[in-house]
Amino acid sequence: MEGETPTKGGGKLRLRTLADLDSRTRAARAVLDRRDAFAADLGGSDNLSVMQRELIDSAAFLGALREDAAASWLSGEPIDASEFAGICKSQRQIIADLGLKRVARDITDHLEDYRRTA
Repeated sequence: MEGETPTKGGGKLRLRTLADLDSRTRAARAVLDRRDAFAADLGGSDNLSVMQRELIDSAAFLGALREDAAASWLSGEPIDASEFAGICKSQRQIIADLGLKRVARDITDHLEDYRRTA
């Protein structure tokens, strides 16, 4: 039935993650590319806490939903304006929680490598 949670054999709940997505689809790429960009803005994925990664995944997903709704509306399709506003507000709040400023990546090790080879 539609709307039911997928299960494995034996009736166990099967949870999926972003890693389970076929990254060749346009929808998956919209989320995964945005997630990578958000992580880069915060100094790279190696420098992020689990909590930051969770927020980034949510912000990336909401960004993809927002972009899809905007494209639909611009194509002449009706959208639910309150739902769109809710998506925008939720994404903005998550991004504000993460910090709106880019974080410079620490490249000290790379500079040392460069000095040795120069």
